[in-house]
Amino acid sequence: MTFNHWTRAGLKANWSLAVVSIAAIACGELVVSAAPGDQNTKKAATVGAKATEKSRASGNSAAKTMRSRTKKAGDYNPADESVELFEAIEKGDLKVKIVPKDSTQARVFIQNKTKKPLNVKLPEAFGAVPVLAQMGGGQGMGGGMGGGGMGGGGGGFFNVPAEKEGNFKVACMCLEHGKPEPRPAMAYKLVPLEELTEKPGVKELCTMLGYGQISQRAAQVVAWHLNNDLSWEFLATKRIAYANGDSELYFTPQEMDAALTIEAAVKSQIDAKPAVAKTVSPGETTRSE
Repeated sequence: MTFNHWTRAGLKANWSLAVVSIAAIACGELVVSAAPGDQNTKKAATVGAKATEKSRASGNSAAKTMRSRTKKAGDYNPADESVELFEAIEKGDLKVKIVPKDSTQARVFIQNKTKKPLNVKLPEAFGAVPVLAQMGGGQGMGGGMGGGGMGGGGGGFFNVPAEKEGNFKVACMCLEHGKPEPRPAMAYKLVPLEELTEKPGVKELCTMLGYGQISQRAAQVVAWHLNNDLSWEFLATKRIAYANGDSELYFTPQEMDAALTIEAAVKSQIDAKPAVAKTVSPGETTRSE
């Protein structure tokens, strides 16, 4: 074998080994190059096969990890029993607490008191009232959980493991203009919205807020208009005063415009609902004038 022929063969073997070595290093294998030759070529092939096998195993492991990460805490589990929030509270299966940050946001804590995991069906609209309202507590609030809350389980459900507690944030709005602003130190109770108000349109408004379809600021305008009978003119000119004597509009013109659009959408939802026939009890008569 000539020198040139040996050199060409050696370079070819070294090149094969280098390619396999690079692949092996990328997969976490440390390859030590040896002298060129058939033995080295076989060794490189063996190392390459091991590297490929390890790469596949690593890829499968990563895929499993990614699949497990797609399911987050609170996600609905079809294998678990489903319960309605307020019904489960009444039965004693759940203990629920709501802690307001302010009138715009609160955190809901759900404790599962049973020995089995539960999918909790969240209300599309809810109310929150101060426990000590008769002693000058804060304002009543309304909100929605149709989307599972902010960072919740999604799909209108929140899964809570057996004998564990889960929590999530919800968007809220004030439903009692003029009363003190809620704060974390105030004790609040979560209630069906109907216990706080039955004013037309408020439930639809809370539901839209819960699904993230509207902004909190614009929703607040509509809430005070619908639930507290405040005029558009009053809300458009309402101002917030500062300690230094300055003041500014409470709502921007853009928020007022958005509120008008939201109110129209709420009215459309109400009009689209089928009329509920009044049930006449036995013996009841209709008087005609």
